[in-house]
Amino acid sequence: MKTAGNLPKTVFLALAIALTAVAMVLAAPDEPMQLPVLGDSAVNTAPAMKISLAGEQAPEPKPASQPEPAKDTPPKPAPEPEPEPEPEPEPQPEPEPEPIPEPEPEPTPEPEPVPEPEPEPEPQPEPQPEPEPTPEPQPEQTAPAEQVEQGPPAEAAGQEADDQDSQNAVALQNAGNSADVDSYLSRLSRHLARYYEYPRRARRLGQEGTPVIVFEFSRDGTLIGHSLRDSSGHRLLDDAAQEMLTQAAPLPEVPDTMSGRTFTYALPVRFSLR
Repeated sequence: MKTAGNLPKTVFLALAIALTAVAMVLAAPDEPMQLPVLGDSAVNTAPAMKISLAGEQAPEPKPASQPEPAKDTPPKPAPEPEPEPEPEPEPQPEPEPEPIPEPEPEPTPEPEPVPEPEPEPEPQPEPQPEPEPTPEPQPEQTAPAEQVEQGPPAEAAGQEADDQDSQNAVALQNAGNSADVDSYLSRLSRHLARYYEYPRRARRLGQEGTPVIVFEFSRDGTLIGHSLRDSSGHRLLDDAAQEMLTQAAPLPEVPDTMSGRTFTYALPVRFSLR
């Protein structure tokens, strides 16, 4: 029983030894290894090892041919990476044409309300140089005879003397030849123009007009009296004309070339904003 149990082990052992020998034979080189010479002594080659199995003599194995050493081959160049294809651009959609908006109907213009006319402001003209009043020839003014009640003889005599003086007043334009009269009228106009003044309130109100003042004066220029013959239609202008005459007294003396004791004259005084 023991012999039968040891037999397989022996077989396996023999096979293992045989395989080991075969492997060693195959691994042994065909030529003995050349060792370098050290000094004068040579190195002996190692004898081949022979292993024989018990009871059997194994044939000498043929030396296996040693594979030729591989020749140095240049390394193959690494293949260049192929360039990745560029992605094709996606076609952009064509923009759709915008719809043309329909024109809106124009609104019917509403009639503009007619503005109410604003009241015109009162004109404020720029101050103008005071014009010289231009004397115009006027017919002789005769003062009407006043009816006086019968009084004492002295009063009656004095009244008759005054009436006689008024009747003896000479119209200025008939007091001498035309050259002398024109010369005196020019002097009188320049004298009166110094006292001419346009009322400010009348300017603001836009009042215009030409009042006519009749006045009587003596040869020495003393103002005897005055009155409004023609109104301008504006009380402010009428009063301004009479005030001018009062402030201008005494008037220029009458030259000797003109005859008469007292003189009368109708003076138009013009007030104009233009």
